[in-house]
Amino acid sequence: MEEYPQLALEIVGVAAMFTRPDTGATPISYPVPTYSAVKGMFESVAWRKSVYIRPTRAEICAPIRYEPYITNYGGPLRKADQIRKNNNYQLNATILVDVHYRLYAEVKEKKRGGTKNHAEELWERFNNRLVKGQTYYTPCLGWKEFVPSYFGPIRKEDQNGNKVEPDKNVNLIIPSFLHSIWDHGKVAPVFHQNVEVREGILIYEDGKSSC
Repeated sequence: MEEYPQLALEIVGVAAMFTRPDTGATPISYPVPTYSAVKGMFESVAWRKSVYIRPTRAEICAPIRYEPYITNYGGPLRKADQIRKNNNYQLNATILVDVHYRLYAEVKEKKRGGTKNHAEELWERFNNRLVKGQTYYTPCLGWKEFVPSYFGPIRKEDQNGNKVEPDKNVNLIIPSFLHSIWDHGKVAPVFHQNVEVREGILIYEDGKSSC
């Protein structure tokens, strides 16, 4: 697969939830976006079947803060009796607040089709659409209801004139970090162990499990 210049975007939001699977009915967010979540953000702007977008790096540009969050859940995971009576239940969660990320991904062509360079075409389409604010679906910060307050090209300064850069005070180790849930349409979770965030920067590993 040929390689092309990296894609990049900046995303800011009031709330985010990148769910740790081991936290069950009272979910808690990972401190940083998962690989799958970042991939979804990029693909909300541009994608095509012949090109693979692989997240490579996340820069955490704000301190990591958690807050409790309570909402009424009315989805299919309710108990049968709740669904039959059309009753919701309260979902308690621990989410991230006031998040700010700069994200990067590489573009690779899966298979060359004739003379057309699909990866280069996608790279150009992505950047044109990102500048114009065009998306195929609304990007989110994990949960669909957590939409960004800013989603666009990387900036040197935010709207308040503050310099946008990784927060060097963010240093941590994630003991077990979800990489992806699906593999060719089948449920096949992949986790990576002891993933490091150093001075506000996370480097995403390739898809193979490091178990």
